[in-house]
Amino acid sequence: MITSSDPEYGLTKKIKQGKSRMSTHMDELARWIEATWNVVVLNVIFDEPHRGRLQIILEHPQHVAVFSKEYNFDEVKTNAIANKFGEVCMRHSVSNIRADKPFVVFSAFSPIARAETDNKISDADIAALIQRIGNKDLWEISRFFGHVTFFFFTDEQKEKNMAEGKKCIYAKMYFDLLILHDEFGYLSNEEFTVSFDSKHNFDKNYQSNWYYYYK
Repeated sequence: MITSSDPEYGLTKKIKQGKSRMSTHMDELARWIEATWNVVVLNVIFDEPHRGRLQIILEHPQHVAVFSKEYNFDEVKTNAIANKFGEVCMRHSVSNIRADKPFVVFSAFSPIARAETDNKISDADIAALIQRIGNKDLWEISRFFGHVTFFFFTDEQKEKNMAEGKKCIYAKMYFDLLILHDEFGYLSNEEFTVSFDSKHNFDKNYQSNWYYYYK
Protein backbone atom coordinates (compact mmCIF):
# COMPACT_ATOMS: atom_id res chain seq x y z
CA MET A 1 0.00 0.00 0.00
CA ILE A 2 1.71 3.12 -1.26
CA THR A 3 -0.86 5.62 -2.58
CA SER A 4 -4.51 6.50 -2.05
CA SER A 5 -5.35 4.86 -5.39
CA ASP A 6 -4.26 1.42 -4.14
CA PRO A 7 -7.23 -0.89 -3.52
CA GLU A 8 -5.87 -1.81 -0.08
CA TYR A 9 -6.12 1.83 0.94
CA GLY A 10 -9.73 2.08 -0.21
CA LEU A 11 -10.69 -1.06 1.71
CA THR A 12 -8.93 0.14 4.85
CA LYS A 13 -10.48 3.60 4.57
CA LYS A 14 -13.96 2.06 4.58
CA ILE A 15 -13.10 0.18 7.77
CA LYS A 16 -11.77 3.38 9.36
CA GLN A 17 -14.99 5.15 8.34
CA GLY A 18 -17.09 2.39 9.90
CA LYS A 19 -18.56 1.39 6.54
CA SER A 20 -16.96 -2.05 6.43
CA ARG A 21 -15.44 -4.68 8.70
CA MET A 22 -12.76 -7.33 8.56
CA SER A 23 -13.80 -10.96 8.38
CA THR A 24 -14.02 -12.72 11.76
CA HIS A 25 -10.71 -14.56 11.46
CA MET A 26 -8.83 -11.47 10.24
CA ASP A 27 -10.31 -9.39 13.04
CA GLU A 28 -9.16 -11.97 15.58
CA LEU A 29 -5.64 -11.87 14.14
CA ALA A 30 -5.67 -8.05 14.20
CA ARG A 31 -6.75 -7.95 17.86
CA TRP A 32 -4.01 -10.46 18.76
CA ILE A 33 -1.35 -8.32 17.04
CA GLU A 34 -2.64 -5.24 18.87
CA ALA A 35 -2.57 -6.96 22.25
CA THR A 36 0.85 -8.50 21.67
CA TRP A 37 2.73 -5.41 20.45
CA ASN A 38 0.57 -2.47 21.60
CA VAL A 39 -0.13 -1.13 18.11
CA VAL A 40 -3.28 -0.20 16.17
CA VAL A 41 -4.21 -2.55 13.31
CA LEU A 42 -6.77 -1.13 10.88
CA ASN A 43 -6.88 -3.97 8.38
CA VAL A 44 -5.38 -7.34 7.48
CA ILE A 45 -5.40 -8.43 3.84
CA PHE A 46 -4.27 -11.76 2.41
CA ASP A 47 -3.16 -11.89 -1.24
CA GLU A 48 -3.38 -15.45 -2.52
CA PRO A 49 -1.03 -15.71 -5.55
CA HIS A 50 2.22 -17.66 -5.18
CA ARG A 51 3.37 -17.94 -1.58
CA GLY A 52 0.68 -15.62 -0.30
CA ARG A 53 1.22 -12.14 1.13
CA LEU A 54 -0.31 -11.12 4.44
CA GLN A 55 -0.59 -7.33 4.63
CA ILE A 56 -0.84 -5.86 8.11
CA ILE A 57 -2.09 -2.29 7.73
CA LEU A 58 -1.28 -0.30 10.85
CA GLU A 59 -2.45 3.20 11.65
CA HIS A 60 0.82 5.11 12.02
CA PRO A 61 4.49 4.78 10.93
CA GLN A 62 5.58 4.36 14.55
CA HIS A 63 3.47 1.21 14.66
CA VAL A 64 5.25 -0.14 11.58
CA ALA A 65 8.58 0.65 13.26
CA VAL A 66 7.71 -1.85 16.01
CA PHE A 67 8.10 -4.62 13.42
CA SER A 68 11.23 -3.26 11.75
CA LYS A 69 14.75 -4.50 12.34
CA GLU A 70 17.58 -2.66 10.63
CA TYR A 71 16.54 -2.52 6.96
CA ASN A 72 13.92 -5.26 7.01
CA PHE A 73 11.03 -6.59 9.05
CA ASP A 74 11.78 -8.54 12.23
CA GLU A 75 11.74 -12.22 11.25
CA VAL A 76 10.82 -13.40 14.73
CA LYS A 77 7.72 -11.19 14.73
CA THR A 78 6.70 -11.97 11.15
CA ASN A 79 7.03 -15.71 11.85
CA ALA A 80 4.90 -15.35 14.98
CA ILE A 81 2.20 -13.55 12.97
CA ALA A 82 2.36 -16.11 10.15
CA ASN A 83 1.96 -18.96 12.64
CA LYS A 84 -0.93 -17.20 14.39
CA PHE A 85 -2.60 -16.61 11.01
CA GLY A 86 -2.48 -20.35 10.26
CA GLU A 87 -3.83 -21.15 13.72
CA VAL A 88 -6.71 -18.68 13.39
CA CYS A 89 -7.64 -19.90 9.91
CA MET A 90 -7.68 -23.49 11.12
CA ARG A 91 -9.85 -22.66 14.12
CA HIS A 92 -12.35 -20.80 11.94
CA SER A 93 -12.27 -23.55 9.29
CA VAL A 94 -11.11 -21.13 6.60
CA SER A 95 -10.38 -23.50 3.75
CA ASN A 96 -10.34 -21.21 0.72
CA ILE A 97 -6.84 -19.78 1.35
CA ARG A 98 -3.38 -21.24 1.77
CA ALA A 99 -2.46 -20.15 5.28
CA ASP A 100 0.91 -21.89 5.56
CA LYS A 101 3.79 -19.47 6.10
CA PRO A 102 2.57 -16.37 4.25
CA PHE A 103 4.94 -13.50 3.46
CA VAL A 104 4.12 -10.88 6.11
CA VAL A 105 4.47 -7.17 5.30
CA PHE A 106 3.46 -3.98 7.10
CA SER A 107 2.34 -0.52 5.99
CA ALA A 108 0.96 2.63 7.62
CA PHE A 109 -2.40 4.21 6.80
CA SER A 110 -2.06 7.73 8.19
CA PRO A 111 0.69 9.08 5.85
CA ILE A 112 -1.39 8.11 2.81
CA ALA A 113 -4.51 9.62 4.38
CA ARG A 114 -2.63 12.88 4.98
CA ALA A 115 -1.43 12.93 1.37
CA GLU A 116 -4.99 12.29 0.19
CA THR A 117 -6.14 15.22 2.32
CA ASP A 118 -3.69 17.45 0.47
CA ASN A 119 -4.92 16.12 -2.88
CA LYS A 120 -8.41 17.34 -2.03
CA ILE A 121 -7.17 20.93 -2.23
CA SER A 122 -7.96 22.00 -5.79
CA ASP A 123 -5.77 23.96 -8.19
CA ALA A 124 -8.34 26.75 -7.90
CA ASP A 125 -7.81 26.78 -4.11
CA ILE A 126 -4.04 27.08 -4.66
CA ALA A 127 -4.49 29.90 -7.16
CA ALA A 128 -6.76 31.72 -4.70
CA LEU A 129 -4.19 31.24 -1.93
CA ILE A 130 -1.43 32.71 -4.09
CA GLN A 131 -3.69 35.67 -4.80
CA ARG A 132 -4.40 36.17 -1.09
CA ILE A 133 -0.71 36.00 -0.27
CA GLY A 134 -0.05 38.68 -2.88
CA ASN A 135 3.73 38.24 -2.89
CA LYS A 136 5.32 39.09 -6.24
CA ASP A 137 8.40 37.08 -5.24
CA LEU A 138 6.34 33.87 -5.21
CA TRP A 139 6.51 31.75 -8.37
CA GLU A 140 4.75 28.47 -7.52
CA ILE A 141 3.28 26.33 -4.75
CA SER A 142 4.19 22.71 -5.45
CA ARG A 143 2.74 19.65 -3.71
CA PHE A 144 3.98 16.08 -3.63
CA PHE A 145 2.65 13.30 -1.40
CA GLY A 146 1.63 15.73 1.33
CA HIS A 147 4.81 17.80 1.14
CA VAL A 148 4.29 21.48 0.25
CA THR A 149 6.99 23.73 -1.22
CA PHE A 150 6.71 27.47 -1.84
CA PHE A 151 8.96 28.44 -4.75
CA PHE A 152 10.33 31.95 -5.14
CA PHE A 153 11.93 33.17 -8.35
CA THR A 154 15.46 33.65 -6.99
CA ASP A 155 17.58 32.33 -4.12
CA GLU A 156 17.81 35.86 -2.78
CA GLN A 157 14.02 36.17 -2.64
CA LYS A 158 13.76 32.82 -0.89
CA GLU A 159 16.28 33.88 1.77
CA LYS A 160 14.64 37.28 2.21
CA ASN A 161 11.19 35.80 2.76
CA MET A 162 12.57 33.23 5.20
CA ALA A 163 14.27 35.99 7.16
CA GLU A 164 10.97 37.87 7.30
CA GLY A 165 9.26 34.91 8.95
CA LYS A 166 7.05 34.13 5.97
CA LYS A 167 7.49 30.37 6.29
CA CYS A 168 5.38 30.18 9.46
CA ILE A 169 2.81 32.59 8.04
CA TYR A 170 2.41 30.66 4.79
CA ALA A 171 2.32 27.32 6.60
CA LYS A 172 -0.60 28.59 8.70
CA MET A 173 -2.44 29.86 5.61
CA TYR A 174 -1.97 26.53 3.84
CA PHE A 175 -2.95 24.55 6.93
CA ASP A 176 -6.23 26.48 7.12
CA LEU A 177 -7.07 25.02 3.69
CA LEU A 178 -5.85 21.57 4.60
CA ILE A 179 -7.78 21.18 7.84
CA LEU A 180 -11.08 21.51 5.97
CA HIS A 181 -10.43 18.09 4.40
CA ASP A 182 -8.86 16.29 7.40
CA GLU A 183 -11.38 13.45 7.71
CA PHE A 184 -9.54 11.43 10.35
CA GLY A 185 -7.98 14.18 12.46
CA TYR A 186 -4.41 13.26 11.57
CA LEU A 187 -3.18 16.81 10.99
CA SER A 188 -1.67 19.08 13.61
CA ASN A 189 -0.96 22.78 13.16
CA GLU A 190 2.04 22.47 15.48
CA GLU A 191 3.59 19.68 13.39
CA PHE A 192 2.71 20.96 9.92
CA THR A 193 5.54 22.65 8.01
CA VAL A 194 6.22 23.84 4.49
CA SER A 195 9.47 24.21 2.57
CA PHE A 196 10.89 27.20 0.72
CA ASP A 197 12.89 26.86 -2.51
CA SER A 198 13.62 28.84 -5.66
CA LYS A 199 12.85 28.57 -9.34
CA HIS A 200 16.55 29.25 -9.91
CA ASN A 201 17.47 26.09 -8.02
CA PHE A 202 14.73 24.12 -9.78
CA ASP A 203 15.91 25.22 -13.23
CA LYS A 204 19.64 24.94 -12.59
CA ASN A 205 19.89 21.71 -10.60
CA TYR A 206 16.81 19.77 -11.72
CA GLN A 207 16.53 20.79 -15.39
CA SER A 208 13.12 22.35 -14.64
CA ASN A 209 11.76 18.83 -14.23
CA TRP A 210 9.45 17.82 -11.38
CA TYR A 211 10.37 14.15 -11.74
CA TYR A 212 14.04 14.91 -11.06
CA TYR A 213 13.13 17.25 -8.23
CA TYR A 214 10.99 14.78 -6.30
CA LYS A 215 12.67 11.45 -7.08
